[in-house]
Amino acid sequence: CEKSDACGGILKGEQALPFKREMYQLGVTYEKQARDLGVEIRLQTEVTADYVEKEGVDALIIAVGSEPLIPPIPGLTGENVIVVNEYYKRSNEVEDTVAILGGGLAGCEIAIHLARLGKQVELIEMRDTLAPDANIRHRPLLLAEIKKSVSAHTGYRGLEVTADGMLCETPEKKTVLVPGKTVVCALGQRARKSQADALRDAAPYTWVIGDAGRVSTITNAVYQGYHAALDI
Repeated sequence: CEKSDACGGILKGEQALPFKREMYQLGVTYEKQARDLGVEIRLQTEVTADYVEKEGVDALIIAVGSEPLIPPIPGLTGENVIVVNEYYKRSNEVEDTVAILGGGLAGCEIAIHLARLGKQVELIEMRDTLAPDANIRHRPLLLAEIKKSVSAHTGYRGLEVTADGMLCETPEKKTVLVPGKTVVCALGQRARKSQADALRDAAPYTWVIGDAGRVSTITNAVYQGYHAALDI
């Protein structure tokens, strides 16, 4: 069962980045394999405890994933802000100057992509380092790409989104405007724990997998799903 109108979860966002498209295709491949094996996929179907009881299921694997982390920064829900997960739906709205809030792996990847499209990209990160969550082998290559064409501002804390960019506090406690007619919010994900917790006792067997339990990697989610199925 999938709440939205398409399978793939967070991998759907990768279709807009040419160097990440294979990750999107991974989700497409898994869906095809499931359908070929006779799995019934119910789209636009939200699973609740009542739904589980009505269906009379013996086992429930909870894979509700994660949601974007959006702190209460003034202006961060404005029309000129695009959450990184939604970029694939709103890529045509991106202006020529872009400020990206969040210098983790997702922020760095979207920064590289937009720079390759000829955008002026400013990357804002509160920590002193970029992409600490990146694969240890890939990170040096990622940082080299950032250095080529992206202006990175480490140690900057986002204060407010304006029509012209992101007001930030520098390491020296000064307030500066980092320019960007479009602001991309890439501050990471948080597990949908409340949705998962509401279903933990809904069936004789339940298992929470992937980001629903703890935000991690696609590799971990695949392994957890595999072992959950083996245990049924």
